[in-house]
Amino acid sequence: MQRRPRVIRIAIAAVAALIALSVVVAVRADGQAPSGRVPVFRHVGVLVLENESESATWGASSVATYLNSLVPSGAFAQNYFADGHVSLDNYITMTSGQAGNPSTDSDCIGISLYACQQTVNTPLTGNGANIGDQAEHAGLTWKEYADSMPQPCFHATLDPTSTASDPYQGDSTAPPAGNYADRHNAFNYYSDVTGNASRCAAHDVPFTGLASDLANNTVPNYFFITPDTCHDGHDNPCAGAQTGGLAAADAWLRANLPSLLRYMKAHDGVLFITTDEGSATDLAGCCTGGPGGLPGFGGKVGLLALGAHVRGGSTSTVAHDHASLLRTTEDALGISTHLNNAASATSMSDLFSAGH
Repeated sequence: MQRRPRVIRIAIAAVAALIALSVVVAVRADGQAPSGRVPVFRHVGVLVLENESESATWGASSVATYLNSLVPSGAFAQNYFADGHVSLDNYITMTSGQAGNPSTDSDCIGISLYACQQTVNTPLTGNGANIGDQAEHAGLTWKEYADSMPQPCFHATLDPTSTASDPYQGDSTAPPAGNYADRHNAFNYYSDVTGNASRCAAHDVPFTGLASDLANNTVPNYFFITPDTCHDGHDNPCAGAQTGGLAAADAWLRANLPSLLRYMKAHDGVLFITTDEGSATDLAGCCTGGPGGLPGFGGKVGLLALGAHVRGGSTSTVAHDHASLLRTTEDALGISTHLNNAASATSMSDLFSAGH
């Protein structure tokens, strides 16, 4: 899939925001979620791909053959929706429950990382409180594993006097970051993470660290995996390779998921795999992750849950979104408070076996 030019992405975000606030049509669920609760897990992980609608990623003609081979062993949420129509707004929703703001709704293009961060850390947006904070307050461990990140806590400058736009946007072979993109790493935008150098270095780490954590049985209780822009389906072709899109993403998953899935199955874990947003023309939405807790507009993307206690081989038609994912993550970690729009979201209890 060709990457949309940035100016088009901004235009899409602006139009979609207006739709969300006025005439957006929420997709209704065909059924109701069971009354059961989300099980509490030892490990909860989220892995996010890019820019593909549910029919492309999960349909019968999908080139993601490895990913789709996992569906029979997992629980599939067919009516799962993104909440915005760029990257950053959705990653922020998945980790803090915040809806997009005018800056994050344009991937903060043209402004510095510091300026963007300020829009995520104000009283109006929940002061930057995030799932990492919640995990630590509950005595749990957490990490962001960022593919192609050159070193822990890597990001653009946070100098308040800088007016330079963030140069690390992926889609590149240039050192030091290449296909790593700040905008796909939500924890760069929470000042209580990046403002504490030792905390940031301990929790916001290169994806290569996952292999040693698996080998040493030190996988954290919560983790978020961000493939780079050549491995997440974002670019087609992608920088430094002849292929891209879903085919490249599927190859990366085939190489990296088996050991993680074995670990999660053996250590009471669940992994959620979804996409940040749908195709540019898909403005469908549901639920509470949009502005003001209204339905979002990021398109139908689908979600697969793999691991312990899932309803293997099941397909749920209950409507959920990225705010639902955060709510479910909080519940699955045994956290009883819910951030921002996750507080009004419905947990995805329909994906789990009764009695857990």
